[in-house]
Amino acid sequence: MLRNLFLLSRHIKSKVHNLVVHFKGWFYSGRTNVKIGSGVVIGGTVEIESGVTVNDYARIFGVPKVVIGRNVYINCFTMILGNVKIEDDVLISQFVNIWGRSHKFHDRNKPIWVQHENGGQGYKEEKIIVKKGAWIGPHVTIFRGVVIGEGAVIGAGSVVTKDVPDYAVAWGAPAEIKYYR
Repeated sequence: MLRNLFLLSRHIKSKVHNLVVHFKGWFYSGRTNVKIGSGVVIGGTVEIESGVTVNDYARIFGVPKVVIGRNVYINCFTMILGNVKIEDDVLISQFVNIWGRSHKFHDRNKPIWVQHENGGQGYKEEKIIVKKGAWIGPHVTIFRGVVIGEGAVIGAGSVVTKDVPDYAVAWGAPAEIKYYR
């Protein structure tokens, strides 16, 4: 009897969780087949197409704008910030950082924390594009101004500082092309 109540309780919690995930997806995107996990924060201007899944505790800040194409999967604890375009059918693993902007700190007469506290001296912004069908492995960092080519694969732990061509497989810090698919 207790086991049956426990199983029923788990079933109900699962159904409620699924409803919340779908409701948040609809709320952020206006589409019914988008899933937004627990603890996800989305701010600024973010456009989300249909079929997107954003797993738990991801952070997406469209400053000025993030565009996420169809059927994109963004795993947990991923951070996307700045002017970023993610095309259709992209897989982004967990703990990925995609930084489309960075602070400027040029005044050597002021401590960095003071400059940051007052909004810094502005931002360096360059668009990042992750093209269709790319796969970004876990713990990857992609810096501003980079284009990840169509069907490219970025290996775990890589730091991407320059463009990766279509169908290239790259890894390392900094990421280097190892071969082509």
